[in-house]
Amino acid sequence: MTGVITILIKQIKKDLAGCFERLGYPLEDLSVTFSDRPDLCHYQCNSAFKLAKTLRKKPLDIVKELAEEFNKAASYAVAEAAPPGFLNFRINDNGFTQLLLDLYEDKRCGVDELECPPRIIIDYGGPNIAKPLHVGHLRSAIIGEAMKRLARFLGCEVTGDIHLGDWGLQMGLVIAGLLEKYDLSGYFEGKKPQEPPFTVDDLNSVYPEASARSKTDEEFYKLAQEITYKLQQREKGYYDIWEDVCAVSIADIKGDYEKLNVQFDLWYGESTCSEYIDPMIEDMTKRGLTYESDGALVMDVGLPDDDKPIPPVMLRKSNGAHLYHSTDLGTILMRMRQQDPDEIWYFTDARQVLHFEQVFRAARKAGIVRPETKLAHYPFGTVNGKDGKPFKTREGGIMQLKDLISLVTEAAEKLLSDEAKNEGTDTARKVGVAALKFGDLICNRIRNYIFDIDKFLQFDGKTGSYLLYTLVRIRSIFDRLGNEAAVNVDDIKVRSELEKDILLKMEMLASSYYQAYEEKLPNYICDAMYELANAFNVFYGSCRILGQTDPQKRNTWIALCVITGRMLEQTLDILGIDTVNAM
Repeated sequence: MTGVITILIKQIKKDLAGCFERLGYPLEDLSVTFSDRPDLCHYQCNSAFKLAKTLRKKPLDIVKELAEEFNKAASYAVAEAAPPGFLNFRINDNGFTQLLLDLYEDKRCGVDELECPPRIIIDYGGPNIAKPLHVGHLRSAIIGEAMKRLARFLGCEVTGDIHLGDWGLQMGLVIAGLLEKYDLSGYFEGKKPQEPPFTVDDLNSVYPEASARSKTDEEFYKLAQEITYKLQQREKGYYDIWEDVCAVSIADIKGDYEKLNVQFDLWYGESTCSEYIDPMIEDMTKRGLTYESDGALVMDVGLPDDDKPIPPVMLRKSNGAHLYHSTDLGTILMRMRQQDPDEIWYFTDARQVLHFEQVFRAARKAGIVRPETKLAHYPFGTVNGKDGKPFKTREGGIMQLKDLISLVTEAAEKLLSDEAKNEGTDTARKVGVAALKFGDLICNRIRNYIFDIDKFLQFDGKTGSYLLYTLVRIRSIFDRLGNEAAVNVDDIKVRSELEKDILLKMEMLASSYYQAYEEKLPNYICDAMYELANAFNVFYGSCRILGQTDPQKRNTWIALCVITGRMLEQTLDILGIDTVNAM
């Protein structure tokens, strides 16, 4: 575990470690956390309960000794022993003032990089070529992008790969459908057209038609299988058509993801690893890891202690075509050879849990990854409508992503002020997308959630709109202060509980970065960011920042505004949410 790392917790742990050493206590049992009873204290140490067993002493006696030792030197906090063995810390005015000064000078808002950041590849997005992006692609893109940005902010070397579905049977179906609708003979005669004779709308209609037909027309299905095999052998003509299909489709996909502020470092597909697959399978076969089953080549991945049978991995069809197992294994092999990552993360829906369990076991059994390489699948729940069923259009179809973005943009525009509307239509899109993304991210990744755009766009509560509005409020303060916004750091003093509450919420937001990273749950960050925004708005409603004549209050309050604005901007950027100047 990375552990909780914040400015005050680091300071308390450092000073408490000295107490442990002077008293002869083992340091491995030292931990400091936020208090679960904020009415009693700000931070706490529960290490005495473990120490009591080692030292054969009462926990209360241990914390009394620690409190006495800590209070001899600490000027920023008071330690108190509490039954049956808690060590509580209350930060005093000096401690909070120093925290404010530290945060004011720290452009990273108290968030340190990891001590040993790993090299990570994140596999997310995963749309299929020749199919429009739809609501089912939303969570992978939003969660994967947020985790990529978070890991990068924490110092990790991160590569985000979209991993396009561009090499399976769906491509054979699309090409078979196109061959019937268009004259594509030039592709097979060495006369590839300068511009593809089909559009993205053509592709969007061809695939569902071809897919439906393949279920009732056996000859057409066999043709699609044959084309898929020839494509995977890179046969001229079919491969050239495929290149144009990919070019047309990717241009459309990029446009949709740009509107969501989702950016990939690599636009690789299943096809990118194709040259690795056959040599990989041959190597597995030579080592006796594979066998034939009904004409297909498979590999057992079951283990003796499995609670239920794990099906074998399907490496090659009887006709020689590759399957998802083989392309995913080939992709892992390619990634290990090209980038040698310490970790590979996958963000897909929960229906693929078994698939990745099989792939990861096969990768380890075949020695494709190093023993210490981390392969991890982070599944997520579905986006549901208000009826609790998967979200669909009014007509009952799957909503395309571009239509969903238009929906939230139009809904946001109705709520914006005239000033915000004068900023242009981009403001409405940013507010709508912020509502959409935050509404997704604040839900625990593994759970389903209800898509409710009216709720997501509310300016009160745990919404992206509320956070953007808070930031707009802070920016408006500085617009009105103008040249009078300068802070004299020598004339700052934290005294009120409202000021202290904001600073504690800043510490908690900084801490949430590490918790979200460890568990791959961005909702920790969303919750903590809301708590900070809420604390600031309570403070704003109670303290007259503009026109304040007391120098100490004025400097303290403006500094709090600076840090809060900086933390909100920083965190929204990590979540992939654009900010606006008016709402």
